[in-house]
Parts: sequence; structure tokens; C-alpha cells
Amino acid sequence: MNPTGPAPAPITADALPLPLRVPLIHGETTLSFLSRTATANGRELPELLGALADTGLELPEEGGPAPQREEFLLPAEGLARLAALVQREPEQLTRALPSTHPDRLSDIETARIEPWPEELGAGPLPACPLCMEPGAWLAAAGHRWRPCPCGRRWMAGDDGGYLVDTGPVPELGRALHRHRDLVHRLGPTGDALLADAHQVMLWWWVTIPRRRGPGRSHGRSAADAWHEREDALGMTRHRRRAAPVVVYPEAVTLAELMWKWEERRRKRRGAAADAWIEDVVAQLVPAGALSRQERAPLDYWLEQHRPELAARPKGRTATDRRWNRLPALHQRPTEPGPFRAPSCLMWVYGLPLTATTAVCPRCNGRAPSCRWVPYPGCTGRPKR
Repeated sequence: MNPTGPAPAPITADALPLPLRVPLIHGETTLSFLSRTATANGRELPELLGALADTGLELPEEGGPAPQREEFLLPAEGLARLAALVQREPEQLTRALPSTHPDRLSDIETARIEPWPEELGAGPLPACPLCMEPGAWLAAAGHRWRPCPCGRRWMAGDDGGYLVDTGPVPELGRALHRHRDLVHRLGPTGDALLADAHQVMLWWWVTIPRRRGPGRSHGRSAADAWHEREDALGMTRHRRRAAPVVVYPEAVTLAELMWKWEERRRKRRGAAADAWIEDVVAQLVPAGALSRQERAPLDYWLEQHRPELAARPKGRTATDRRWNRLPALHQRPTEPGPFRAPSCLMWVYGLPLTATTAVCPRCNGRAPSCRWVPYPGCTGRPKR
């Protein structure tokens, strides 16, 4: 980045009139919001950024600031200036723009432009142009992908961000409806189980040879269905990018079966895991069998969701009690909706399933949380 030089006198909202207000998009990045505001009012983005900084900003060397590459961070006292500039109440901005939340503002000393980290799940998601606005970007908050609420696009932050038009595969829209129903009935527990099921399906997508998935002996296999969806979506040359999307219907089916297991282990101790595996086979495996490799992610899941409950779960509401039955690795989401809860299965799509790039120093990679990548909240060595 290059410094812009000595800072000019701060430009007030009166000196930089912006007659057109763009709609607020929940979850949008601050730089994206300012970029849309500048475009709507025929202004240059650096001009707006300069009006919000007390000192000279360092701008990217090439291409200028871009929401898909950077975020604009403000100190606490900058929120009032931003609100005056865009003619909004500060509370409106803090509800819509995650980077202006008080917890984030308190960590910033001066206004600055900061590149998005390169870690998976850090980069922003391109917003759906059909129900939001073209060119808008959403803060990922650790989530690498999710379906748009309108159901017509999937938004992904990997590889610099991309959108998938789900129109050619109606199954995806129906899967979103079932996902929402699960969350409506079970609260965040339903979304957490979907996150687990999605991890299992991505494991299968990576490890199962094409045209030889579960059910390869009788009927159409899951791998066949995924291959056909990839082609229908026009993702033949980008199958890796399409994987999180095409496995979605089977992930919802598995999440519903996972809830049946949760109910089974709640009602009686020593619930038979093999009987639940048979349910999974009946729903998802036409051949009626799972290889050891295909069953492995389900075994990892059952290892954490054990039938032996230590005590009756606590909670004032049924939603709280359902959540408190889940293992400790499930982190309760801060926002409602699909794909907001993280999974307790810690492998990372895009990284090897059989090797780690680093070993957790606390458990030596033996804890369920650290078998693939070291987890900051390591649960320690598993109990015998």
C-alpha cells in the first residue's frame, strides 16, 4: 500500500453531499456499503474514505480499494462521522454492518484499510445480485458458503468469491426449504446438525471415486447424482467449487436422520448406533452397505454424539435443552438462519483428510477437535 500523503482537513458530511441513500444489507462489509454509496452518488470511493479518516489512509498500490479484497475499519469515534456522511442512525449501521459493531470498533485506534486474511472462511461472500444488489459483499464470519435466502444463488468466499445459479437444479431450492423447516422446529440445533451432515457429505465427495459412490451396485449412487448436478449447474470445469452446493440435498436428509439419533439417545441409554447406521443406509445408500472409508465420518460423529448422557440437559426452554445435549465442540451461532452454526467435525474441505499441516501440542492430534488441524479450544486427550 502507498500512503496518500499529508492528510487534508477532514471533509464534513455537509461538504460532501450524498443525496442518494443505498439500502442497508444485513451482514454487508463496510467497504462494500461505501463502494455502493459512492457509485450511486457519482463519487470516487477514496473521496468517501478520506472524509471518514482523521489522517491519511494507505490505499492499495494497484486498482484502489476493493470490497472483495479489503475491509474499511473505523475507530469508535468514526461511527458518528459515518452515520452523518450516509444520513443514517448509528444504530442502523451497527445492526447491518458487522465491522461497525461496538466490539469491533473498540479494537481500532485509527481508520484504516485492511486486507482480508487468507485463511479459509475469512474472505467475504459475493451477495446475491437478484435480491440484494450487484457488487455487494457480505462478511463471511468464518463461514465459507451459504445459500442466499431467496434460494436462487449460493454464495461462496473461496477463490476470491463466486456465485452459483441454483435455478437449473430445483432440488437445491427444496433442500433449502427443508433446512429452514429443520431450523424452525429445532432452533440452532437443527442448523448444527446440518453443518455436521454437510461435513460428512463433503468427506464422501472427496473420498468416493466418481461413478462409484454408495449404492454403486444397485441404483443411482450419490456420486452419480452429484456429477449430474455439477453438469446441470454449468460447473463441469469447476467441480471442486460446486461440491458444497451439490451435496446439499443429501446433507439435509442426513441432518434429519441425525436428529432421529439425538431423540433416540435422549430417550434411552445405550441406544444402538448400528440401528441408526441402518437408517442412514436405507435413506442414502441404495446398495445397502457402506465401506469402511464411507462409514468413517459417521463413526467420528457418533464418537462425539454418544448415547450415554452424563446428566439431564439444563435449560429454561426446549430450544436450550436441545442445544445443551450437543457435544462441547458445537459453538452456538450468534445469528439465526441456515449455515450459521459450525460443525463438531473439524476436517477442512480443501485440506487433506489423512494428514495435518500441524499437530496440536496439547493432545498430539488425538482429540476429536484436533485430528486434522489444531483447534484453539482443544478438548484434550479423549477419555478411555
